[in-house]
Amino acid sequence: MNKNIFTIATLALTFALNVNAQSEKVNIKVSKSIRPLVEKLVEEYKKDNAGADFEFVSAKAQEGGIQFTTDDEQAVSFARLAVLPVTTKDSEADQLLHDAHLNSKKLKNLFFVKDEIADEDRKETKAEKAVHIYTGNSQQSASRAYAAHFNHEASDFKGKKISGDDSFLNTAISRDPLGVTINSLSNVYDLNSRQVRSDLAIVSLDVDKQSRQVLEQGGLDELIALLEKREIEEIPTANVGLAYNHSDSAASKFAQWVLAHGSEYVHQYGLLQLPQKELAAQAKRTEQENNILACL
Repeated sequence: MNKNIFTIATLALTFALNVNAQSEKVNIKVSKSIRPLVEKLVEEYKKDNAGADFEFVSAKAQEGGIQFTTDDEQAVSFARLAVLPVTTKDSEADQLLHDAHLNSKKLKNLFFVKDEIADEDRKETKAEKAVHIYTGNSQQSASRAYAAHFNHEASDFKGKKISGDDSFLNTAISRDPLGVTINSLSNVYDLNSRQVRSDLAIVSLDVDKQSRQVLEQGGLDELIALLEKREIEEIPTANVGLAYNHSDSAASKFAQWVLAHGSEYVHQYGLLQLPQKELAAQAKRTEQENNILACL
């Protein structure tokens, strides 16, 4: 009798553990550019949450889980990305734009199609006519954040749209001497050396002396520090967040952990920290939404 009771108890415990393990599984969708950061977050989270189970899935996978996104206002934000215009070092485009000192208006003229009404009398510069623009075409491309910053749609970009991850943009301009693109810091800087990638050159921007010095002589960490202190019109930023179903307890638990601990890892992977007040507001919002669902 006791043996049967022990067997039943063991089976019940095993079943409970299996149910718990299944309930802890979370599918993650993330672009290639920030996947290393997300992999780090998952690794650190699992140290104190051994039952958690994560699977990275393609962007085309069915709904559910967590999507790390820059294109969803309802997402829970935990970091920011910054976007820079770049070309291939020592290319024809680099020579044309080397001393361009582009302000926000000139950047709009360079990257976006001409407004036939507002720009009716404006003549294109030599550089505008000569260079070939390449931008990302995926839902999570930094190109979308760049367009939104300048009050444009992604469809308003000139030139060629490149499918897939934004890392392909660097490849595209490397094959075109007149190629110019925009990309997030993690694709512009080498995350190990913390310097601009050896084959890239940042397009000259019309910024103040301190900012120009950082762009021309400083590294990734100096630029991140600068952009966390002040906004620069010529260097757009966008929030990076987690979009998920708040009724999914495993996803909610992970999101809350990211809000509490994720900011200490973002610099390493080329992202900016959110101000503490904004992080606190995001955490409060998440807690309120979870409490509402708990009462339903």
